[in-house]
Amino acid sequence: MSYFRSIFSGGWFGTPKTYRHFGLKSIDGKTSFHTFNSYAKKLEAVLTNPAMLKVVSLQCDMFSLGKVYVYKNGKAVDNDPFLNLIKRPNPMQQRSQFLWDYMFWTMIGNAYCYVDSTVVDKANGNAMYWLDPGKIEWPHTIDNASDKFILSNKNRNELENTIVTYRYNDGSKFDFPVKKLISIGDVSNGLGNWFSSPSRIDALYKVIGNSEASLDSNNINIRYAGKFMVAGRADINDVTRMPMAEDEKRDIEDKIDDGKPVHAVKSMIDIKRFVEDAASLKLDESYLHAYFVIGTMYGIPKDVLEAHNSGTYENQEKARGAHVSYCLQPKGDILMNAFEKMFGYEDRDIVIDWEHLPFMQVFAKDRAQAEQIKTVSLLNLLKAGVPLEEINEFLDTEFTELELKQVSNGQGENQGTEEATGNQNQGSN
Repeated sequence: MSYFRSIFSGGWFGTPKTYRHFGLKSIDGKTSFHTFNSYAKKLEAVLTNPAMLKVVSLQCDMFSLGKVYVYKNGKAVDNDPFLNLIKRPNPMQQRSQFLWDYMFWTMIGNAYCYVDSTVVDKANGNAMYWLDPGKIEWPHTIDNASDKFILSNKNRNELENTIVTYRYNDGSKFDFPVKKLISIGDVSNGLGNWFSSPSRIDALYKVIGNSEASLDSNNINIRYAGKFMVAGRADINDVTRMPMAEDEKRDIEDKIDDGKPVHAVKSMIDIKRFVEDAASLKLDESYLHAYFVIGTMYGIPKDVLEAHNSGTYENQEKARGAHVSYCLQPKGDILMNAFEKMFGYEDRDIVIDWEHLPFMQVFAKDRAQAEQIKTVSLLNLLKAGVPLEEINEFLDTEFTELELKQVSNGQGENQGTEEATGNQNQGSN
């Protein structure tokens, strides 16, 4: 708990607290690069708090299951060089590990990816690494330009060629230009700093602290639940009795803790637990509540968190699908678009999706039913003689005259086959 005390005794980043109880804390809305301590503390908050780490792990585990594809003119390209690169982005990681790290650093606040070469299939091998934001040393030129608009190619080239330093644990450094860096923020990079985004952890520090406090309280109550306080009964008006001496205390303690089932004493004694009713504190519920609040902050549905009573199996499957569609997919699209820009994929699309996972089949079934309804509506409109333009406008489709004719002919053939089959069945009967 010492870590959290150091945070809460002086604000999240060690700054003095200037607000009163039931008042508002003064907020500095400006984001900053030079926050080594802030990134280190956020990282420690994630790795030392069970509720926070469980949410982060759930999110990262799910994201790492995504599969990456490359499409050109609407068709999948199986032998694209980017697929080989993402399969083994660096000598130390595989695709799933690389994707896991992306989501992890994004949830901390900012994900920074170093790309060794803009040539995806570089002759002697390309490599991509996610960087620890706390180890990046930004030059003052970047700091000064953090909120400025880039309105000319000259300014853009100057910014992209600015050298950034990455400091390793042993003190050595690695220098590289900004143009080799992909920067993706958790919230947005448009809130005062193009290279640094605010973190949702900033809004969760009280929730994380409460979760830690509830775990500490639970630990203390469990340790004291097996302890007892023993006291002799005495009349407070009887001044002739002397207080209990040390040898009497030890005698009582020895008798209480020995193996005899019955003890004879001169005066009655009171025995009380240190913890009378730990259940009334509802400390476990406090932890689960913190876990639920943290999860919803990151857009994870309740049935996916399963912190409280979850719904039916079908609802859980749909919740997982919604989690992918509304939470993971946008982050994945941002990353893949960044790779398209980095490698100059103007004629190709890099896509990540989770359609191969079992729970996504629930949505596949819904889509199939929706397509079936649309097809029936199309045939009914054709029979009614509705013009093509009105059909496309009503169904939000882009059918051509040839396609409509093929659909109409196909339906006629199906109806003819069904009628012939029915006639044959009647004849046999």
